[in-house]
Formats: sequence, structure tokens, C-alpha cells
Amino acid sequence: MKRKFLSILLMFCIVTFTYIGSGSDLKSRADTIASSSTAVSSSSTNAPAITAETAIVADANTGLIYYQKDMHTQMYPASITKILTGLLAVEKGSPQDVITIPDDIDKGMPSNSATIALTGGEQITQEEALYTMFLASANDSANALALHIGGTIANFVDMMNARAKELGAVDSHFDNANGLPDKNNVTSAFDMAIITKAALANTSLMKYFGATSYVLPPTNKRSNSEVFTTLQKMMKDTAYQYDGTIAGKTGWETMSGHTLVTVARRNGRTLICVVMKSSDAYTVYNDTIALLNYVFSQPSSVSTSCYLQAPIPKPVAKVSAPAPTEANIVAAKSEPAESSGSYIAPLLLFACAACFGALLLAVYSRKNKLARRRLRKRSTRA
Repeated sequence: MKRKFLSILLMFCIVTFTYIGSGSDLKSRADTIASSSTAVSSSSTNAPAITAETAIVADANTGLIYYQKDMHTQMYPASITKILTGLLAVEKGSPQDVITIPDDIDKGMPSNSATIALTGGEQITQEEALYTMFLASANDSANALALHIGGTIANFVDMMNARAKELGAVDSHFDNANGLPDKNNVTSAFDMAIITKAALANTSLMKYFGATSYVLPPTNKRSNSEVFTTLQKMMKDTAYQYDGTIAGKTGWETMSGHTLVTVARRNGRTLICVVMKSSDAYTVYNDTIALLNYVFSQPSSVSTSCYLQAPIPKPVAKVSAPAPTEANIVAAKSEPAESSGSYIAPLLLFACAACFGALLLAVYSRKNKLARRRLRKRSTRA
């Protein structure tokens, strides 16, 4: 009987301690659940059916995510990698910096990869490299920028990964500056949207990221100027032209399939759309247009708490604190701190349980003593 009683008392104490531990963390768990709420997914009956394996549409200003399809799945980005390369270049270099091209600028590049045929000893400015990297998707221009900023490709790649992490990218590991096939060069639709959001906030980068054409002047190695126009079909007069498109970058390689980043502005809203691994060069645009039309048709206040990153809070005007008065001091002392409030009820409950248990144990012990005395008296009489 005594063992049973002690077991019950012990179980009661364990339950009480568990309540204390879980109660103190209740608010943080609720916050975690709220912050992990997802945006409208591809399974929604209203969302368009797309062929791309992953995608995201988010607001460029608030970071609010309106649509996502497997947005954290790691994918091969191809040339949309160059958005991060361009961001680092404008952050670390200057437009008029002169870059001297090394003899091995095309080392490791497939013979059919996009280039502007830079040659050893040729000199171009950083601005010229940026224009041709974005418009012609030139892989040699991307390497030239990486060498100029990082000294070596490896150093620049380290800078890319550090900058991506700083921006809030969680699924990426970049292994080159141009996006050519590399099993270690991976990212996600979510991360590319974060990187694009940062790119849009950089007015210097938008000069190149949002360009539709550029004339490359003669260099010390080429006597004629060359005209380049964007490869992003939604930014120019094509069947896929989309009103309001202000920036974009295409991507394709054998491992990635077709990838596309598009930024469109309508009615005061700026949306970032990232589509990764569409089946062909046509559906990548069809997927993007369908997603943008879908989100633009939705109210900007759509109910979702899913963000690329927490929105920046509006600055609050500083108000000078009033001089302390006796009444304020008394009131402050009488109010428990918010952080300790969640512990008061569990602690009181435990204290009551302990006192109740001690009382029951004392009563039980008292009864046992009286019972033993009666037994001794009976045995003596016998």
C-alpha cells in the first residue's frame, strides 16, 4: 500500500514538472507554428497547373510569398546563378574598373556555352562585363567578374556562399560564378527569390539586371562594337512579352533544364517569380506567365504569414520617458515581469501538490504508527 501511494505521488510530481517545462515554451512553439505557415501551394484548386518542378512568387517589397511549389527543394540553377555574381560585383567593385582577361578565361567551359569570346589580354570594364553577363548570359564575362572581385574563382565562390547565407538563403551551395553544369552548384526557388529581392534593392545592379539591350564598344582586342539584347523573352517584343516586366534572367544547362527569374510590376505591386526545371523553352514562359497572372489577380492582402524574410518593421518615433513618480514606481513594483508570468501558475500548482503530498504522507505514517501500537498491545495481551 505504501509503495502504491508513493508511486502515485511521484507520478503527480512528474506530470507537474512536465507542465512547467511545456508551459514555459508554449509561446515559442506557437510562434514557430505561425512562422512556418505556408503560402498558397500548387495543390490549391485555384492555382495554375505548371510543369516546372519548383516555383515561387513573392512580393519584392514585403517578401510575402503568394505561391510556392516545393520552394525549398535543391535544384540546379544554371545561369540564374549570375544574379548573385552581379550583386557581389556591384557591391565590391566599381563600373569603370578595368579587367584584364587571363589566357584561361574559358577553362572548363563546354565549347557550346554562351560567351562573348573574350581573349587573353583583352581589357573590358566591370560595367561591360556586367551588361554582357546579363544580356548575353556570357559565361566568360561572369568568370572575368569573379576573378576581378575575388582574385580567384574559388575565393569568389566563398564570397557568394557567405553573401547568400547573409541574405537568408538556406538551401544553397554555389560552386561556380556562371551556373555551368556542376553537381555542387545548387540552390532553391526560395533562395533565388531572396537573392533577387536583394538585387532589386540595389539600384546600381538594376542598371544591368533590367537592361534590354547594350552596345559593347571596341576593345584593345576587337575593332568593332557589338550589340546585345536580352535573352529574357518577357522583356522584349516576342510572343511572350509581358507588360510590366522590369528585370529577368534566363538559365539552361543539361542538369538544370530551363530556369527563369522574372520581375514584374503592375498597379504598384512588384512580384518576383522563380521557375525551376520546366520541361522546355516554351513552357518555362507559359508557367511564369500563368503564375504572375494568378498572383496579380489576387488581393495584395491575401491571408498568409509566409515570408522570404521577416518584413522590416516601420520605424517608431522615440518618445522620451516621463520622469519617474512615486505612483509609477509603486505600480511597476506591483506588476510581475512578463517573462516570469508564465511560471507563476505552474509553480503554485507544484507547491500545492508538494504540500498535499506531504500532508497525505504524514497522515498515512500516523495511521501506520497507531496500527502498529494496536498490534503490539494485542500481542502482549495474548
